[in-house]
Amino acid sequence: MEIRRYKSEEEPAIWQVVYRATHESNARDYHPELIERWAPRNKNMQEWAARLAETKPFVAVVDGTIVGMAEIDGDGFIDFFYVRPDWQGKGIGKALLKTLETEAARLRVQVIFADVSVTAKEFFSSQSFRVVEAKSNVILGHPAPNFRMEKRLE
Repeated sequence: MEIRRYKSEEEPAIWQVVYRATHESNARDYHPELIERWAPRNKNMQEWAARLAETKPFVAVVDGTIVGMAEIDGDGFIDFFYVRPDWQGKGIGKALLKTLETEAARLRVQVIFADVSVTAKEFFSSQSFRVVEAKSNVILGHPAPNFRMEKRLE
């Protein structure tokens, strides 16, 4: 496995990671209308490419295939963090998180944090994140709970 910054032209492959994780993994915990809103089938690839050019996410690559992606803002906020469902539980998320922690240290950030789905809460908890706020959102008339979780770095 290799963890590196994404390269231009990889936007569709990265979107497939987000799309599959959302539609296959998060679908266990959220309504289909919410899933489609979060990861639409017809994603505007120009907007997606512009976003990735700005956020410069890290990608996990196995045998030339992108199987995970993660990004961290300058203040320590982890906005996107996804692993393809068929690669979950195989160390991809841990490797991506370690990379984000190294990046946070480089940025001199002491606390990293994320708004975590019900689906991802167990993973983040297992990586020493703690819930600082439980949110009871309602989106499109459907419950969309999530958790603000944070981790203090050494």
